[in-house]
Amino acid sequence: MDVHPLISFDHLHPHDLIFCEQEVILLNAREEVFCHVCSKSLAGAQFYYCGECYFFLHNTCADLPPIIKHPSHRKHTLILHTNSPYGPNGSDCNMCDLRIANFLYRCSDCDFDLDIDCAMLARCFIQPQSHKHHFITWCRSDPFTCDFCGTYSDRYRSASSTKNLQPWICTNCHVVVHNKCISLPFSIQLPQHDHPLIHTYFIPESQSIAALICKICCQEVKREFGCYSCQNCPCVVHVNCALDNVQEVGQKLWAQEIEAAEDQLVEQEIEHFSHPHHKLFMVQNHDDDHEIETKCDACMRIISFPFYKCLECDFSLHISCSKLPKQINHPLHPQHPLTLAPNEEGFASYCFACHNPFHGFSYRCRASFHKFRIDIRCALVNPLEFFHDSHKHPLSVLTQSNNHTQCTSCGKVGKADGKYLLRCKEQCPFALDYGCATLPHIAKYEYDENSLVLSYYGDDDSNGFPYCDICEQYRDPNLWFYGCPNYRECPIYVHPHCAHGDCPYLKLGTIVNAPNVHEHHLFFTLRKEDFLPCHLCSKKDQEISLECRKEDCNFNVHCYCSMHL
Repeated sequence: MDVHPLISFDHLHPHDLIFCEQEVILLNAREEVFCHVCSKSLAGAQFYYCGECYFFLHNTCADLPPIIKHPSHRKHTLILHTNSPYGPNGSDCNMCDLRIANFLYRCSDCDFDLDIDCAMLARCFIQPQSHKHHFITWCRSDPFTCDFCGTYSDRYRSASSTKNLQPWICTNCHVVVHNKCISLPFSIQLPQHDHPLIHTYFIPESQSIAALICKICCQEVKREFGCYSCQNCPCVVHVNCALDNVQEVGQKLWAQEIEAAEDQLVEQEIEHFSHPHHKLFMVQNHDDDHEIETKCDACMRIISFPFYKCLECDFSLHISCSKLPKQINHPLHPQHPLTLAPNEEGFASYCFACHNPFHGFSYRCRASFHKFRIDIRCALVNPLEFFHDSHKHPLSVLTQSNNHTQCTSCGKVGKADGKYLLRCKEQCPFALDYGCATLPHIAKYEYDENSLVLSYYGDDDSNGFPYCDICEQYRDPNLWFYGCPNYRECPIYVHPHCAHGDCPYLKLGTIVNAPNVHEHHLFFTLRKEDFLPCHLCSKKDQEISLECRKEDCNFNVHCYCSMHL
């Protein structure tokens, strides 16, 4: 007999047990020995035995969990009892009506008992990772609710010809599921949730979850059917919502990669793929008292210390922007992954999320038949759970139950399908388009020594005559504006688009070489007066344009017009 070290199963037996691999055990003159848990013979099976008393245990019975969920009693969990609480008379199993001598699973609140055999019939509910179902096609055409995803299917009306919705039944567990739900992943990772979510077949009433509301669609999750739930916090998600919006465990969401990169040691000099010819060196502080006006060449926001700078040319990067992941998946373009790319040849690009022209980095689709791209500022907005200072609830671009289609900040109506609106997940009448969601909190104004602060509410002191101090046009007091923080002494109020100017995410002075458009180099230039006519549209109505700086050459192309070249 091959004897292994002592093993403890405190919830099954008070003494340590010894594991044996012998296939047949005969004791006391060929007396057959039985397992004390399931009362079946140990013949031909691996087992444990106690060296201090006459106790034997199947190897498989040793895996019995102390607490289980069972489909025959969905209200509460069942607790394993090693001795019948009813004394020597025992009790009857509530499923098979057979007598239970010792080991049983019990709900004391409801006086509900199961013997071990009946409990193990639904082993998938007890050991979901190790159990293998034996599914067969269910040939009946009755309507049914899938035990795994909780979706009701009327086969006559909706799915008689759809293979994914065909019912299958497990011959062991008696669960009925859609064909598409047979291979559900046991564990998944929601991009907007910190912990993995586990597929559970139902949630007992005894499991305390205050509000059974799906974290994605904000609709009720039914306890008696399958869902994904968190083992660390009260988070539940419909199966179909989860499968539409999650990644498998082990695939890090790109936002998590950014956070992990920020925790790494910051190097004093780096080589970056977007600037391959020169190294970038860290700049810790400014040498003089003048405010720095350099823009980050990735996100096109004003640079802040410390940052990386090329000492040989005008190129700078925020530290966080230098560590952006090379590829992401984004729900605004779920068809393909998006790849990080720097600005191409100085031309302005168009962001599909905020609709602004920009220089700098973007995430773009590399498929030849798609031109989708999103700038860094919009890409860093969590599309599944975004928090903004202006609202107490999280926002999501995937919120289906909230049909609010007007941006609270600017009053503009979003796309017809709401694709580019971040709406309140708690169904408040609140939404932000990407342009407003990424507005800087402060803005410079040449006639005010203080920076203007973004304000979300109409509690200004405009005395009933709201107007913008830059364009001198009417300003809706119910929409966002920039104002001086010392508004009682300095009542300045400015439209957000006036505060930042036309095309705020372009880098003035950027050189464009476009021989098919003009024989000389063109430069992005800001004109506040004396506009030149556009070579393409002949109008004189844009401040930022591409201009030739050669003497006696008045070639000029509007910024927006140049994006169609």
